[in-house]
Amino acid sequence: MFNTMSLQLRFALLLTVIFFVSLPLVGAAAYYVLQKNINEDVFEQAEFFLNTMESVRHQVGKVMRPAVQKYMGTRFDARFMSTSFAARGVAERLNKKFPDYSFRHTSLNPRNPINQADSFEKDIILFFSKNRETKETKGFIMRDKAEFFYVAKPVVTESSCMQCHSLPGNAPREIISVYGPTAAFGWQPDQVVAALIVYVPTKLAKTHAFKALLTFMLLYAAVFLVILYIIDRAIVSAIIKPIKKLTEAAEELREYSANDQSPFS
Repeated sequence: MFNTMSLQLRFALLLTVIFFVSLPLVGAAAYYVLQKNINEDVFEQAEFFLNTMESVRHQVGKVMRPAVQKYMGTRFDARFMSTSFAARGVAERLNKKFPDYSFRHTSLNPRNPINQADSFEKDIILFFSKNRETKETKGFIMRDKAEFFYVAKPVVTESSCMQCHSLPGNAPREIISVYGPTAAFGWQPDQVVAALIVYVPTKLAKTHAFKALLTFMLLYAAVFLVILYIIDRAIVSAIIKPIKKLTEAAEELREYSANDQSPFS
């Protein structure tokens, strides 16, 4: 059947077969590259979110708290002096614009129960405690039957933390009256006591990757059809038409020879 087809139809059929064979291969390769690039973009955005929270903590701990203490003395107000309170408040406001991002300032023995570490977060804190040279870790985790990216950084105590977190007797009475004499005490200087973690659902990246893949495959199909049309026109102009002219010329010559009434024939 293939041998009985015209040359033009053969080329069209061959290119069509190449298109459908290459389509899943090109699609798989494109999806892998797109997914990889989008994963990197999401990780970068998660790191930016985490660095923002860390900057808020440093601003409160190193600038705002010392300034407020000049006027408040030994009194304590979490709204101006608590690094975790400030970071959580900023994160809640950012979540209104970026609802897919989840921030956790998590601890093994937190002052506020909302910051209590779950089993995975406990492992993260213990990992940082055993690997003090590691300043960041990231990867994937299943939570509530969904997959998430996560980026985490350790929280290491400084000398300024000791007044409120070493012994209950040293802490401002406002802390004891609100949180009691056991929450977040017993810390030592230069100790990993908590972790800052940002979670981002992978479905976000997969959705973006699928949309980008769909756009790419439509573009690939359109380009292939244009190429198919160009090749088809080129075959018609460069091969089919000259052959047709030669065939017509040969037919005319055959008819002329058949109609030639030579006296010597």
